[in-house]
Amino acid sequence: MRPLTRASPAMCLRAVAVHRIPATRSFATTTPRHSLFASYLNTVRKNVKEITPQQLNAKLASAPQQDGNAHTAFHVLDVREPQEWNKDCLPYALYTGRGCLERDIEGIVPDPYDNIVVYCAGGVRSILAADALQKMGYKNVASLSGGISQWKQDGYPLGKAHQSFSPLVAYE
Repeated sequence: MRPLTRASPAMCLRAVAVHRIPATRSFATTTPRHSLFASYLNTVRKNVKEITPQQLNAKLASAPQQDGNAHTAFHVLDVREPQEWNKDCLPYALYTGRGCLERDIEGIVPDPYDNIVVYCAGGVRSILAADALQKMGYKNVASLSGGISQWKQDGYPLGKAHQSFSPLVAYE
């Protein structure tokens, strides 16, 4: 029987190369175009109405009564992470993180016929959020195409987050 010895770093690297141990990732990365997630997202996207930053800006600039239906309200929901919300947001936006959306939505938007636009950083989380709201019974839901990144790139104004939702940032 061979005595146990401490492995050198070179031996460990050879073991990794021979056994093809996958490297761990500490942060999420962009998914490949032909992944299961990309396929799922394309399926969900077909069922979700997307609105451009230009269309949303026009809606925000007009009074709700000019929308054609004076009885429905208009809500802009931010489904990003708290630290993203604390940095910037769209005008008139309300915060509800993606993880709590389904649980909290009825307290934010009690009428399922109200108009809702959800947005995130790039338009992916908001598509998933809009799909979830539709499955819950909300009738007039849209996702902001390109998210707040596209909004900023197009030069539209930003709002100010009304309060911090991060335990790492003090409340104002």
